[in-house]
Amino acid sequence: MDQKTSEPAGAPGGHDNAVPGTRRTPYEIDKYWSSVVTEEPISNEMRELVRADLREAWHYHRDINFRQNVKPYWYHEAWTVEVGDPVDVKPCQLPLHCNKPTAFYWLQTAQLNNGCSGKRSLIEWSAVAAIYNEWSLTCQGGWPDIDHGHFFANPIRITETGPKTVKGVLDAHKSLCTQASSLLQSTVPSKKPEYRSIQPLYHAIVIIQDRDDRTHEMLGERPWSLHKYSQLRTVLVARTGMEEGLSAPISLEGLRSQSLPLGPSDIFGDGVDVVRVSLAAAVRFVVSLEEREKLATPKKMDDIPVDMSLGPPAPEGFPDHVAHSPESWADALIVNADKQGYDNVRETWMSIRRIQSAAIGEDFGELKDDYVFGHRWKE
Repeated sequence: MDQKTSEPAGAPGGHDNAVPGTRRTPYEIDKYWSSVVTEEPISNEMRELVRADLREAWHYHRDINFRQNVKPYWYHEAWTVEVGDPVDVKPCQLPLHCNKPTAFYWLQTAQLNNGCSGKRSLIEWSAVAAIYNEWSLTCQGGWPDIDHGHFFANPIRITETGPKTVKGVLDAHKSLCTQASSLLQSTVPSKKPEYRSIQPLYHAIVIIQDRDDRTHEMLGERPWSLHKYSQLRTVLVARTGMEEGLSAPISLEGLRSQSLPLGPSDIFGDGVDVVRVSLAAAVRFVVSLEEREKLATPKKMDDIPVDMSLGPPAPEGFPDHVAHSPESWADALIVNADKQGYDNVRETWMSIRRIQSAAIGEDFGELKDDYVFGHRWKE
C-alpha cells in the first residue's frame, strides 16, 4: 500500500517501522520515497518550501549543463585551444576566448604524456574541477555567472613549436588577443556585446601552468579534496602590460605576500611582472579584479540576457520567457502542480520528496553532484 505524506516535519507515514538507530541503504531510501504519495491539498508551508526548492533546482540544472559544456575543452586534446608558432586563432574557437577574465596557459613542461602519440599534449583534468570549485566559492550571490560561456578562464595548450618562456607566452597572448578581437568585430553585431565579448581583463593578465607539481598529498586520498588540490598546486600569474579599457592598472603587489619561489630563471625573460602562487590564490585574485571591473562599469539587469541554452525549459503551457528566472519558473511549476497535482508534475514530485527526506536526515534526489566533471571529489 502506498504511503502518504505532506508535512515537512517528523517521520512521514510508514517510516515509523524503521529500526531505531539504523540507516537505510540508498536503494531502500529510493524505494521508500518513490512509493510515497503526496496527500493533497498541501499546506501553505509546504508550498513555500517547494517554491524555494524549485528556485534552487533552476540554478542546479543550468549548472550541470554548463559543466558538461566546459568539460570537453579541458579534457580532450582535440577540443582545446592550441598555441604554436605562428599563433593562429581559429574562428570556430573564437567563443572560447570570450566572456572570461583570463586565459590559462599550459606550457609543454606542465602537460602530461599522451600514451597514443608519445607527446606531451594532455591537460591534467583535476585542474578544471579545482578551478571550478574555487571560482564558485568566490563568486558573490551563491551561484556563479555562467551565461554565454562565462567562466574563470579557458585552457590554452602550448604545442611543441610554441613559446617556452613566460615572456614568449605573453607575446603569444598579445597576438592571440589582437587576432581574436579582429575576428570578433567582423562576426558579432556590436549592439549586443554582452553575448560575446573579449574582456579588457582577458588582454591584461594570464595564468600559466609551467610544471606538473602534483604530489601524493594532493592525490593520495580518495575521494580527492578539491580545496587541498587548489591550495597545493602552484601557478604563475603574469601581467601582459595590455591594460587599455581597465578601470585602473593591475598590481601584483597584493599577491606577493602569498608568493612562492619562482623557480629556474631561464623560463621568465627580462621585464616580466610575474608571481608564483597557489591555484586558489590565483583564482581569488582574478575574480577580485573582475568584480572591480564590473563595479566600475555596472550593467542594468535588463541589459544582461539569460543564456537559455542552459535550460531548464519553460513549464508546460507557459511561454519561453517564464524560464528566464528561477522565480518565474518556480511560480509556473507551482501553478501547474496546484491544478494537476504535485505528484503529476515531475519537478514538484521530486521537490516534495527532497524536502521530506531531508527533514529526517535522508537524501533523495538532493541537489548536488558528487561526480563533478565526471569524478568523485571532496570539496
